Amino acid sequence: MSDNPVLTIAVPIYNMERWLEKNLETYRDKKLYNRLEVICVNNASVDSSKSIVTKFCLETPEIFHLIDREIDDYGAAINDAISFASGTYFRIVDSDDWVDTNELIKQVDKLEACEVDAVLTDYQLVNMRTGAMQPVYAGDKGIEYYRTYTTLEAPQKTLPSIHTTTYRTALLKENRFFMQNGIFYTDEEYVVLPFLHVKTILYFPYDIYRYQVANPQQSMSPMNRAKLYLHREKVLRRLISEYYIAQRNNVKPQAIAYCKARINLGVGDHFTTLYIYIKERKKGRMCAKQWKTFLQSEAPEFWVYVRRKVRALYLLNIFHISLPQYDKLKAQLLRLKWFIAFFKAS
Repeated sequence: MSDNPVLTIAVPIYNMERWLEKNLETYRDKKLYNRLEVICVNNASVDSSKSIVTKFCLETPEIFHLIDREIDDYGAAINDAISFASGTYFRIVDSDDWVDTNELIKQVDKLEACEVDAVLTDYQLVNMRTGAMQPVYAGDKGIEYYRTYTTLEAPQKTLPSIHTTTYRTALLKENRFFMQNGIFYTDEEYVVLPFLHVKTILYFPYDIYRYQVANPQQSMSPMNRAKLYLHREKVLRRLISEYYIAQRNNVKPQAIAYCKARINLGVGDHFTTLYIYIKERKKGRMCAKQWKTFLQSEAPEFWVYVRRKVRALYLLNIFHISLPQYDKLKAQLLRLKWFIAFFKAS
């Protein structure tokens, strides 16, 4: 067996003193000593985050390591962690989330004998305000646990996220994967681009990740999605560019299909942000028109997929349908099969 850790977990940190100790404590188990490497990347925090990490590094050097950066940049933090990683496998846990220690131990045990490119596990949504938890299980979507998949049909059903996805570290390094610097939403790059190189996938029924939601400060909140719409657009432009490069390089069709499906969802979701989430409706229409022009010119197949949904969103924008009204309307219309194609991406 290799002397290297089995798994590296990257924990990007910026001013997370409220949650950080809870996060880090969930890795500190003697069964994980020298088998788990937790790389804490401090992004110029001005609170006590660095002190908290330093304490864990001093008390449990068998697990914890600190990279101290001078700027706040999520993508660059993950890039540094990948470069530093010595574990056979690699995953990300955001610093305001945490893991179930016993379930993580089960994953590490299994990874010791694992050779697949990507491993996917289960998680739970945790409402930050109420503490209510909602499980998200791949088995509920028809996935067969412990089976090695050699196509990407299964990920198209489960739509991997950072909360579920573990890669073979060498796959990330050999293909020079990186996340863009200076913008949000680059986790979308993490769950799409490496799959262009993934050949084997394994699902485990381990309920590991605890993902906090209902936080208005999160980048995925409606307020921040409206504010940071250009960040999401930059990510989608990169995904589209990499998709066409992969086509020219004759990447296997299953990987192309997975990438296309994820881009289709992202493109449609972005129109929802522009038409519904941006409060200044005229500005939203202007931004949507620019995004539409780009797609028609540079990525027409993705425009074709979303154009009917865009017509509906345009009308909702014109009639000043609010976000709560939109959510209610979407829930009603999703009961009708004819409307699923228009609204499922948002």
